[in-house]
Amino acid sequence: MAQDDIHKFRAFIKTASLWNRSLAGVRQFPLNELNLSHLKDDDILSGFPEIPENTVLGKRAEYYYEYCIQQSLNYELIASNIQINVAKITKGELDYIIRETVTGKILHVELVYKFYCYNPNVSEKSNHLNEDQTTELSKYVGPNKRDNFVFKFDRLVNHQLPLLYTTATLDTISSLDIDIQAIEQRVCFLAHIYIPREMWQHDYKYINKRCIAGYYLSYDAFAKANTNNLYYLPEKHQWIGNCHALQTSYNYEDTLQIVKKSIARGFAPMVWMQLESGHFESFFIIA
Repeated sequence: MAQDDIHKFRAFIKTASLWNRSLAGVRQFPLNELNLSHLKDDDILSGFPEIPENTVLGKRAEYYYEYCIQQSLNYELIASNIQINVAKITKGELDYIIRETVTGKILHVELVYKFYCYNPNVSEKSNHLNEDQTTELSKYVGPNKRDNFVFKFDRLVNHQLPLLYTTATLDTISSLDIDIQAIEQRVCFLAHIYIPREMWQHDYKYINKRCIAGYYLSYDAFAKANTNNLYYLPEKHQWIGNCHALQTSYNYEDTLQIVKKSIARGFAPMVWMQLESGHFESFFIIA
């Protein structure tokens, strides 16, 4: 296992849940519920699965999370990635079924790992959040504007969590010898939030403030922000790690040209900027 993988895994297990405790009846299962206090780098080197280099961000998070469960001192993995099929058509998948070792309590946990930008101009509707929650939480949008927290939350409530109680699921997991009605459901909804530079003092109701990881700005604003700093452009699978120097760095002019091409293709790049002090800032540049 490469040092880069350890770096990303260490960053992953420090990722905060998007909200604390419960939101509209959906309860969080934060990563710190798993007791990983014994894990040292040598332990990770000896037990971590090989992850193909081109593994996409979401799938990489699944590898990390399953490893966390397997290494946990207080939970054990019963099953993961359980596909539910009806007449050879996939209806969905249960992410993880785990058991607390002391109490025997069984949980069904759905994992979500997201990057959102807070866009104050966006407003959507939700079938499950109240009006105030919807107004605020619908403003969390993916950097490429193809994803929205409210859509994801409603899908969790409408589809992913109820899937556990279907006849097809009962048939699929019958061999596990567990009582579906006794299973408690949780989500491990992890997120990194990027906010407008001028909105640091906003309240950001309903979310865990520890999720705020940086800021975002428009391409036009970045085009006016010439500096002598060093810039790094992490690939998407590297977003999972904390800011650090990469093998290739860019000056402002080169970064601007690369960013322009990326946005033209419909992809908002993440940028790590290293200041003269050596500190880093993480931000997205959006269309």
